[in-house]
Amino acid sequence: MRPKDLIAHIESTAPLHLAASWDKSGVQIASAAAEVRTMCVALDPTVDTLRRAVDLQADFLLCHHPLALSPRLPSRLDEYHEVLRLTLGSSMWLYSAHTSLDANPDGPVNWLGRALGLRDMRVLEVTRRETPTLFRVPAHLDADALQGFEDACTHRDAQISECVLWPEDAASFRARAAGLGPCQEISLTSPAREFGFGCIGTLPQALTWLDFSARLREVLRASPRSVGFARDSVTTVAYCPGSGADLAPAAFARGADVFLTGDVKYHQAQAVQDLGLTLDVGHFSLEETMMRIWSESLAHELDAAGVRVVFLPGRDPFA
Repeated sequence: MRPKDLIAHIESTAPLHLAASWDKSGVQIASAAAEVRTMCVALDPTVDTLRRAVDLQADFLLCHHPLALSPRLPSRLDEYHEVLRLTLGSSMWLYSAHTSLDANPDGPVNWLGRALGLRDMRVLEVTRRETPTLFRVPAHLDADALQGFEDACTHRDAQISECVLWPEDAASFRARAAGLGPCQEISLTSPAREFGFGCIGTLPQALTWLDFSARLREVLRASPRSVGFARDSVTTVAYCPGSGADLAPAAFARGADVFLTGDVKYHQAQAVQDLGLTLDVGHFSLEETMMRIWSESLAHELDAAGVRVVFLPGRDPFA
């Protein structure tokens, strides 16, 4: 599979336009390799991860965390230097799907909500809201204009054909229609879809705190630190993988009975201890599972293209 096609497939789940402005999602290290036969997937681009990827003769390494948020010259013989040496020496692509993956609520970032069976899942911190565009094409042009977009066609008669497209498809449709003849565009206000960080949803039925904590242990297999107080029962659950403690106030304001995240700092804990129960499950816990689940999906999706996908388990430094 060509690297550009693999990157396009990755970005269909983790679009770069969703990434935070401070982030460095995307290609970290480019390679001259023109074919990808083996792709490794991991949480962190550590030296150990790179060595295992090299041993597997990987052509491409997909990680969640970027190699660096502020790239620098390899002026010291440290781990950064060694990662560069291993990657460049083996002609391996290194790619980060960081906040570009975190901000897609339909992607693997929300595996926990699906594992708990949460309903009516919504984004906690909305960073982008999108609505579709209605295109009206004269009927005599629709055969050419709608080729490949038939599923988006909502109306056809003797005069016009109407097609409703989201932004990722609207640009290519617009370019095609522009070369064929007149096309009317109408920006719709609904339906809408939201992107951003964190998630909140409701359990199928209320659970006692003891039953919910037992269920959580089955799913997470981790021993979280707790901040605040537990309610007698749990109905609404919110969470944000990685370092999401700043979203706790928003979670409780929207009715969360418990909020799960990682890396809760001392002063953050002080600020939320009277709002409800915050569980610090660690940065590693939710995101390691997220990348494993994504790797399983990628393995299934890329099998027909001849790409072998291998998940490289990480190590929790606090375990």
